[in-house]
Amino acid sequence: MWYKQQLKAWEKELSKDEKNENAWHNLFKAQRYITNHDTTDKRKGTERQVEMQAILDRMQEAIPNTYTVNYCNWVFHGNDMNYYSFLERAVAIDPHRPDHIDYMINIGEMQRNVKQRDEFSLRKIETGQMSPGLLYYNYNTLIGLEKNAILVTSGDNDTYPVWALQAKGIRRDVKVINRYLISLKAYREKMFKELGIEADDLDNVKPQGPFNEKLLQVLHSNSNHFPVYSALTCTGDDVYSDKVAENLFLVGLAYAYKTSAFDNMAAMRKNVETLFAIDYLDKVFYEDFAAEKVKEVNRNYIVPFIKLYVHYKEAGELQKQNWIKEKLILLSKGNEEEETVLKFVD
Repeated sequence: MWYKQQLKAWEKELSKDEKNENAWHNLFKAQRYITNHDTTDKRKGTERQVEMQAILDRMQEAIPNTYTVNYCNWVFHGNDMNYYSFLERAVAIDPHRPDHIDYMINIGEMQRNVKQRDEFSLRKIETGQMSPGLLYYNYNTLIGLEKNAILVTSGDNDTYPVWALQAKGIRRDVKVINRYLISLKAYREKMFKELGIEADDLDNVKPQGPFNEKLLQVLHSNSNHFPVYSALTCTGDDVYSDKVAENLFLVGLAYAYKTSAFDNMAAMRKNVETLFAIDYLDKVFYEDFAAEKVKEVNRNYIVPFIKLYVHYKEAGELQKQNWIKEKLILLSKGNEEEETVLKFVD
């Protein structure tokens, strides 16, 4: 296993210099990966932590009061806020390190310390950890929502970029609900209080399937009448009951959850034609470290663009039909949808 080789390599580096912080950090990361992913190790979870604890003990002796020993102590204890002081000390020792940024963003959000979330979201951009393509994609998701919308997101690629855009002042009125974070009861209670939601029967439901369906219904019950949306990035693998599915209206890169009649085609036309920034789809003037991930996420444009293609064709809007056709061909190129899309538009 590669990580076991890394473990030996970094031990060798430490034998040359026991004060080498970088070697300690990489030794810890290698052992952590082995502890969490070695399927040949049949010991119980607590027993598997022994080697990691031993590394931390050695680290404490060799490099006490350093960023690395404090950061690794925080990581070792698995986001347990009882050990938050370790992370705080690490940040105080070296605030410019990128390792802690995501943790500080998450904690800022969970504590509803938006100032902290914004600060480290901007730091994530400044340190080159934010994909330009994902920022563009999530800008288009955000910009097409009604005022004071609630947006349900799924993971890193549709949550961190949204927070970063909001830190830059874009659509700060939108309330972002990451469906995995919201499964944490203490955080959920804070968010639901802000949103004006009293009912909460989401306990003991995993953040998949039934949870996501129930979440939309609970969010829709907010007393402030905030409109609810689900990003396309978090609906692809869900199978909704007919009762919920009939209330989901595609408006671009999100589904609006509405319990009454809604002209989603008008909303989608407005979003794509006048609000979306989509030049980046075929005019990329920057290097993107997440280019493959961006290409994968951009496939979400295909469904709304197909619906627009049909709409333009039926309305006799030939120029717009050809414009959206070009985008469809571009987005599907090299993907499993390519043959289907080409047949459809031809």
